[in-house]
Amino acid sequence: MASGFLILISFFTRIPVGEKIEYNEENFVKALNLFTLVGVVIGFLLAVVYLIFNNQISFIRGLVITVMYILISGGIHLDGACDTADGLLSGRTGDRIFEIMSDSHIGAFGVIALILIILSQFVLFSFCSIETVFMMPLVGRASTIVSCWNKKYAKKIKGMGTVFIENIDKNVLLINLLILFVFSMIPWYRAIMFTACFAAIAVSYFISILIEEKIGGMTGDTCGFITEISQIVFMTIVLFLVRQI
Repeated sequence: MASGFLILISFFTRIPVGEKIEYNEENFVKALNLFTLVGVVIGFLLAVVYLIFNNQISFIRGLVITVMYILISGGIHLDGACDTADGLLSGRTGDRIFEIMSDSHIGAFGVIALILIILSQFVLFSFCSIETVFMMPLVGRASTIVSCWNKKYAKKIKGMGTVFIENIDKNVLLINLLILFVFSMIPWYRAIMFTACFAAIAVSYFISILIEEKIGGMTGDTCGFITEISQIVFMTIVLFLVRQI
């Protein structure tokens, strides 16, 4: 399980794991139970950055955290979000959508998605608490697990996303949700955190249903889209609810 978790870290982040980790599909699948813990690692690093820049102007802190998140994640989910926006909003159907999503060049909708996502994260990071910053990547990964549950890989040609998407069973789903639940109970405003976590997941699952209706399932790119959108939804809900207290 430990080697599988290191595979997840090396695949979904740019965090060095010390030694070269060889990909092993069996270990990768087993480690999917711990996928949300990848968010814990990322969240911890972002929380450290938050503490370092806590005394700075909020927008400077927000900018640094935004940049650090992109660097830590390698922009893998952001790239998928842009490809998804290009494909799903292109007005095309069938295999043409996948061709657009696979194109190495970013289109107009991808640029718009890129700007909106980064700008949203920058603003939200500037005003969110350290607890919210820590929880954000956990919510993104848990939302991706939920959105892939009971769905198939959409493309005819199988890719790396196939192993991830088609191995999300009930056990993987429940364990990842349990991890998220446990960490959502840590902040003092746990009721708000819990509500925001699972509201973001609900929104993500609804979006995944719309994606499934459009292309027949999920892909690696649409997983990235879900990750980014769920994180923004989560932070927005937390800020809104906290201001109601």
